[in-house]
Amino acid sequence: IAKGLENISNLTVISFSNNNISEEAADDIAAVLSHNNKLQKLYLYGNNLQAAGAIKIAKGLENVSNLTLIDLSNNNISEEAADDIAAVLSHNIKLQELYLRGNNLQAAGAIKIAKGLENVSNLTMLDLDDNNISEEAADDIAAVLSHNNKLQELYLGGNNLQAAGAIKIAKGLENVSNLTLIDLSNNNISKEAADDIEAVLSHNQGSAHSGRHWSVATTSL
Repeated sequence: IAKGLENISNLTVISFSNNNISEEAADDIAAVLSHNNKLQKLYLYGNNLQAAGAIKIAKGLENVSNLTLIDLSNNNISEEAADDIAAVLSHNIKLQELYLRGNNLQAAGAIKIAKGLENVSNLTMLDLDDNNISEEAADDIAAVLSHNNKLQELYLGGNNLQAAGAIKIAKGLENVSNLTLIDLSNNNISKEAADDIEAVLSHNQGSAHSGRHWSVATTSL
């Protein structure tokens, strides 16, 4: 497929999701990305890119700066590829949706991703579920949230933020008033964090959106 796209340079959407594409095919996909600098949406979730493949994809995106959506979920990217992904994010300041769930980024990788998002302020969706992110990365993630006041959905479930990390995330959301969904479930959050998180939720009760959903904790709330 990638070979067939060699002479096409005006793509705005590329989707190769759920195709069990391994690192081996990443060079060819990256070549397609490199000459489609008008690309706006990239879907590569549910493959098996791993770190090596994700790094190649990131290299292919070096000259792409109009992305509004990136989905690299469930690719086992790991912290090793986070620097390269962050570099892509740093020059795609129009980004609105970022999906990186299920990649084992851990705290170090999440911090790198957060650094890459420093100049991005139009996020409406951020999905970092199931990445084994600990409290160590919470300050950096909170900083990203604090300047993305258009954020509507935040997924941080299935990590290891614990009470201290969840409180930091809540503080980062103090000026975000359009939230319709927050998922902090399965983070070992106890009653200690309940008051701070509840303050964020009540702050967002004035939102014009309907169907708000908060999933905060699994223990002792």
